[in-house]
Amino acid sequence: MPKVTIKTDKKSYELPAENGQNLLELLRNSNIEVDSACNGNGTCGKCKVKISSGMLPAASQNEMKILGIKAVEEGYRLSCGCKVEADMEIILRDTGAQAQIVVEGRQRQITLSPLVTKEVRTLEKPSLSDQTADFERVLGGLDADGSSLELIRVLPGLIRQNNYMITLIKSGNRLLGVEAGNTAKTLYGVAVDIGTTTAAVYLLDMNSSKRVGVHSFLNPQKTFGADVISRIQHTNDNDKGLEELHLLITGKLNDCIKELCQEAGISNKEVYAVTFAGNTTMIHFLLKVPAKNIAAAPFIPAVTSVLKINVKELNFDINPFGIACILPSVSAYIGADTVGAVLSTGMYRQAEMSLMIDIGTNGEIVLGNRDGLYACSSAAGPAFEGANIRNGMGSVSGAINSITLEAGVRYTTIGNARPVGICGTGIVDGVAQLLKAGIIDETGRLDTGWEPDSEQLAGLAENIMTIEGMNVFVLEGDIAISQKDIRELQNAKAAIAAGIHILVGQAGISFEDIKNVYLAGGFGTYLNIGSAIRIGLIPAELQGKIQSVGNAAGQGAIEALLSSESLSDAVIISKKIRYIELSASKEFNDCYVDCMMFE
Repeated sequence: MPKVTIKTDKKSYELPAENGQNLLELLRNSNIEVDSACNGNGTCGKCKVKISSGMLPAASQNEMKILGIKAVEEGYRLSCGCKVEADMEIILRDTGAQAQIVVEGRQRQITLSPLVTKEVRTLEKPSLSDQTADFERVLGGLDADGSSLELIRVLPGLIRQNNYMITLIKSGNRLLGVEAGNTAKTLYGVAVDIGTTTAAVYLLDMNSSKRVGVHSFLNPQKTFGADVISRIQHTNDNDKGLEELHLLITGKLNDCIKELCQEAGISNKEVYAVTFAGNTTMIHFLLKVPAKNIAAAPFIPAVTSVLKINVKELNFDINPFGIACILPSVSAYIGADTVGAVLSTGMYRQAEMSLMIDIGTNGEIVLGNRDGLYACSSAAGPAFEGANIRNGMGSVSGAINSITLEAGVRYTTIGNARPVGICGTGIVDGVAQLLKAGIIDETGRLDTGWEPDSEQLAGLAENIMTIEGMNVFVLEGDIAISQKDIRELQNAKAAIAAGIHILVGQAGISFEDIKNVYLAGGFGTYLNIGSAIRIGLIPAELQGKIQSVGNAAGQGAIEALLSSESLSDAVIISKKIRYIELSASKEFNDCYVDCMMFE
């Protein structure tokens, strides 16, 4: 049996492998996070590893094409195409290190009325003249629907522990559980935003609305693809695929909640509620509900309603009487994250027209006011997440995230670390700067014969090269923006821009009528607005109206946890939004083609 020695930035360890076992499969089965934007189809190049010693398999033609001759000669291979047939040592980059994940959102004033509350009661002692059963005595007018058999089993002993003083655990008028004595001061909840790429988890004191802690992480499901379609395909192709994705996210969330509680000095059994925002596919995976029908026309999810579920059904390690609440969705591609974001911006209550954009693999766009809301999902592809980009990567340490070309190539990296690649905001900045310098023309063509027209740009011509048949602009070392990268960005920005134009047309308004533009999510937080407008991602007419609202979906999940009114509003929003399907729209396709150009 061959063994694989794995070296990362932090540690080294060995894995036993079956003879001929696929290397990516081995890493996945060992719970080692590996970027695999294409889900192991050999097209993205993100699962590359460096084989530093031992068996070095011959490179395939596909690996030569994807990785380049130089990388292949240095020992790099695609783990998805590599079979383990002898001992080998590989070097694996830590993909989750120091990720730049946005957790802050814009806070609104809300009335505190949390999803779960407590009420202290001292019961009348039973007697020969009052033989009311224990459970009915506890209820006292509360709704018993959904009460657990486990509660009834422990109730006789529990209510007599403290001379009939008990604390009721309630959600609205529904009885969830009972605790002996007075435990009213202990009432914590968790709000979660599950994104395709990242997730944020917030621990809150539901008695005071105070945020006690927050953690974030890269979604471990990314090893099965950068986009939801790749992950759905994995569940379709593998009998245990859905369970794999479910366990990956619930396991990570349990670990995260445990860490937050330890840091706060409380027990995870003192957490009584969890609210979830997330795109529709992520919610399906969380619930272990098949998402197959989301991926194909007519794009029908299994459920979009608000759900309240006992946490034991999802195997969350919090108080056993606790509940999980899933915010409502609108459609297969306008999910609970979008509903949460609309909730937290307050745009559904405003008289002014507002536009909200969450730029990502599936760009969610909402336009409207208190009189009505329009929404669409525009398939931008994963370029904004750094996928399908030559040296692309997520927003982690060492990713180039901003670029200027005045007085030479200058850039910043996340964490001020040594540059190892380029993330989404970096590629937007880079292309905007190349357009400004004239190195890229309005069609997106990178001009290999470009000559500078000012001293400030002198020397940049040396950065324009042709490497293995591809025209590139070199930023640093081997890190470059290629002609293919530019095309990927054109496709992505055209999808978002066209979606905006379609909604404006549906609403029968002009850009001048839009008074507020909210950029939601991590990408929108760090995006250079000037660069976004220069490449045509955001219409120039909206300049001066744009503001970042951070993790608006996460903030929406927080509001739903802390305010019953906000949760009710989320349901109203989900029913108020008119979803515009773009996939079969000729108008969208025509607009998309027009938006491909750089003006």
